[in-house]
Amino acid sequence: MDIKQFKNFCKKEFELRGFKKIKKTFYLVGKDLLCGIELQKSNYSNSYYINYYFFLGKFDDTNDYPVCYDLDVQGRMVAMSKTQTVRGKHFLTSAIEYEEYTEEELRLYFDKEFEERILPPIHQGKKYILDNLGKLYSLTLRKEEVMQKLQS
Repeated sequence: MDIKQFKNFCKKEFELRGFKKIKKTFYLVGKDLLCGIELQKSNYSNSYYINYYFFLGKFDDTNDYPVCYDLDVQGRMVAMSKTQTVRGKHFLTSAIEYEEYTEEELRLYFDKEFEERILPPIHQGKKYILDNLGKLYSLTLRKEEVMQKLQS
């Protein structure tokens, strides 16, 4: 895929799952949180990071959403490396070298990330994140404040 095909593929996949683009972020309102997804260009290669964020609290379907700097929980989508190896083995990486993949190959990783990490909290609420801390999610910023939000 070239860069245009990759961005169109991402847009299609996000919108297919109900996300709506506002400025540079795709948003979806959940039960007691908001999810945002953004593409981030790598400074070092022809690759992109696909960052997702959870903002805890009640949100309605407006255009006044928080930005990534206000996140409570974050993650990155991953795919199996195609050209890079460690000790001869390919590995899961968040630096997606889009030129190396077809849409069909990337779709498998997108489906897995959405099904296991992104959509469950949207549908089940912040309790899913709390129940899976240390397994699927970790707290990196404002740990005490975020824990209070998760437990309230």
